[in-house]
Amino acid sequence: MATFAELKELMLHAAKRTAPENFSVESVDKAFVEALNEKAGSINQFMKNRYDLYQIIVETIDEVVPNRTIEALAPIAEIRQVPQGQKTIFKQRVGRQRAKKFLTQVGLSGVYETFRLDEKEFEVKVHARGGATTLDFERMLDGAEVLAEYMDVLMEGLADSVWAEVQQALRAAINVMGVNTTNMYSDSSFVADHMVKLCNVVKAYGGGAVIFAPPEFVAAMGPDVIVPITAASHTALSISPVSDDVDAIHRTGYINLFRGVPIVQIPQSYVDEKNQETLIDPQLAYVLPTGGEKVVKVVFEGDTQIYDWVNKDNSLEINVYKKMGVAILAYNNWGIYRNTGVTQTFVG
Repeated sequence: MATFAELKELMLHAAKRTAPENFSVESVDKAFVEALNEKAGSINQFMKNRYDLYQIIVETIDEVVPNRTIEALAPIAEIRQVPQGQKTIFKQRVGRQRAKKFLTQVGLSGVYETFRLDEKEFEVKVHARGGATTLDFERMLDGAEVLAEYMDVLMEGLADSVWAEVQQALRAAINVMGVNTTNMYSDSSFVADHMVKLCNVVKAYGGGAVIFAPPEFVAAMGPDVIVPITAASHTALSISPVSDDVDAIHRTGYINLFRGVPIVQIPQSYVDEKNQETLIDPQLAYVLPTGGEKVVKVVFEGDTQIYDWVNKDNSLEINVYKKMGVAILAYNNWGIYRNTGVTQTFVG
């Protein structure tokens, strides 16, 4: 029988999609499920071992979720992890500025607020974000569900929360601060020239640019044809990397580069059981600067917390939450593009 230390190692590898020596990724998944079932193969086993299992879940989340965020947001975000109760202070970089900076972060009312930032330091406030999953022991005993699947749901939910926080802060910066007309475009279908203009505005502040967008928006971009074929010449005047785009679409379903600007996909998720309402607004793409002061500030405070209770139908609901905070520091050095032709429902 696997020890809890071995179970934790297997869970970490399963979450990271890695494998220890003499294992494959597929065999890690199988070994993890088998070891987990040894500890929670029945209701009594689970209730006896649940706090040890919860500790493994917490430690895995605290190692995996922040690292996933760092890897995904590194080009445009400054990310810090601090102990419970510690304030997180960021300093403004003194340098090239064309206007007063603005800070958007969650306020006392629980919504994101934007204000002029005149001080050289600011604190990023944190609040709890989390989710829950319900264990159906009968389905577990029948083999229809395994605890490992619930753990994956909890980790994915917390990772999605980070993207949702960043999106809320960016949208609040747009709605409250008001971005210049040269920083925002809205079209009924994707217009490459408008995206080029946004990228150029962002690049003008020094450094490069990166496009962050959900998969629905990226899919609607299509191959990037810079100079179309003209009816007068009947010859292909295009100098675009359209063949590369077509190849990328063939391999991944999406283009990954637009006029030299990388496209990073925001992971999409759904907030309803029918998969109709998305967590991330599918119509919006954000053009953010790279190379200088990072626009997005992300803070993780303390350990992940976990608790449970038994429902009336004897199912067990497991809740997890983690304190996190997001702030947007900007001075008209980023852009936003809305494609209203993308029709997926978003309730924000």
